[in-house]
Amino acid sequence: MRVVAVPFSTTAMMRAVEMVPDRVHGANAVFADVRARLDALTWGAWLPSVAKLTTPAPTLRQHVHSWLRDRSGYLAVHGDPGWVAKLPIGQLAPDRQLPRVPPRGVVATAYDCHAFGELPEVAVATLFSMGLTSRPVRREATSDPTPVWGTAKAVEFVVAWPGVAELSPATGRCPICDEAVWGHDCAFCRVRAIPGPAVPVTAQPAGTPPPATAPHLASLSTAGGATQ
Repeated sequence: MRVVAVPFSTTAMMRAVEMVPDRVHGANAVFADVRARLDALTWGAWLPSVAKLTTPAPTLRQHVHSWLRDRSGYLAVHGDPGWVAKLPIGQLAPDRQLPRVPPRGVVATAYDCHAFGELPEVAVATLFSMGLTSRPVRREATSDPTPVWGTAKAVEFVVAWPGVAELSPATGRCPICDEAVWGHDCAFCRVRAIPGPAVPVTAQPAGTPPPATAPHLASLSTAGGATQ
């Protein structure tokens, strides 16, 4: 099994998998769709303290303030480069707004946000100032946030466009598993794909059982594991 290190938490990974449309099937197709959705997500967490947070990196001043036990806490958002802010935020920098242009093929009018736990109101208010237009959907936490955020009290959130992104046609096929391939190599067999005409992603015939994609998705190693 091939292990691909991706800088995402288990929660962000799960949300991306949930968004894959039923008509996308085949290991490489699901893999490519999940990776594309992960790249389009905005994910982060509310933290009561950043004393043990490493990524994104808090400032020295934020570390010191963590020892004061301020109930407002912090908002940390992963990305390139990612950022950490003490709450409440007075003026939000333009580069900390949610992306205003959806990915190609996405049709949506508003952001979709899921919070895995109870976000404090000060954190919800900051998400609104970032561009969110409706309250986050509250869900139960699905994993321990400590490996990613440094504290079990972190409340993760994932923001995405709810529309269905059209997966671009495949560029070839794997000579071993005969799966459609996006890019140069098969994500699982680790061999060079046979170039060929674009292979469209087609829906399964009615009544076809869903593919067992879980073993393939398990090959994505999250930030909550050893590959952080």
